[in-house]
Amino acid sequence: MEFKNYNYDAIKYFIAVASHGSLSKASYSLGISESALSQSMKNLEQSLNVILFHRNTRGIILTKEGKTLYEKAQIGNEYFKEAIINTLRTNQNNPLQTFKISAPTSILNNYIIPIMKKMTKKYKNTNFIFTSSTKESNIIEKLQKQEIDLIINKTSRSFIPKEIKTTTISEHDYCFTYNPKHFKLNTNVTTKELENYPIIIKQRKGKNDNSWMNATFKKFIVCKNDETVLNLINNGIGIGLYPKQLAQKEKLEILHLKNYTPIKRTIKAFYLENNEIAKDFMKEISKLV
Repeated sequence: MEFKNYNYDAIKYFIAVASHGSLSKASYSLGISESALSQSMKNLEQSLNVILFHRNTRGIILTKEGKTLYEKAQIGNEYFKEAIINTLRTNQNNPLQTFKISAPTSILNNYIIPIMKKMTKKYKNTNFIFTSSTKESNIIEKLQKQEIDLIINKTSRSFIPKEIKTTTISEHDYCFTYNPKHFKLNTNVTTKELENYPIIIKQRKGKNDNSWMNATFKKFIVCKNDETVLNLINNGIGIGLYPKQLAQKEKLEILHLKNYTPIKRTIKAFYLENNEIAKDFMKEISKLV
């Protein structure tokens, strides 16, 4: 038997007709006119030299030849779809990927968001996902399981497995600050001069910063994060304990409190050694510091 080059569209149309059991329903699903579909079926039958179906009042009835073609054409159509999908996947040099970043809001605002425009342009096939802050005790596990790609946080952790890279972004000195729009204070003050102001601090490990602070000040506002501390300072609620470097960016006044040594917090980035996107983030962040 001589094999001819049959039109794939005709086979696709036949599958639709057989599946719907109706020329009118098939034409609607295919988005072509019923007359055009009917003519395509006649041409297919002529090229195959067989009758594929009969019409009656209830729709169409497949002939023996029609049932054979429908059964084999369905299988062939699935193989064809799979071939197209696999070809596209093989040809996709930059498959879509995700890059998850974990950091407190203050760190996102100061170190990540300023460089996101550049990073999204460079990595067009990457979805960037911001996740909640990671506890210090979970950093290693999250990275090793590749649940997160880049973790930035304040930490005192010293031991790090070889496969995990750490980069110190900055050392933050937590100093007493206030918004000059609301208060006028001398730069050098004593604790007695601040006794009438609420002291705004971030809660750390369920306790206030240290026993010295508890013994020195009587009125506290304790917050869950630095962002809330900053908002309260900016609104003139009281005197806040906030990173000196960030306070200067916010144009807050720094107080030099007698007998107080600033609390130091190290901000570090953690990522797997082989993560190229994370390394790029570090290059861009270093330009901000």
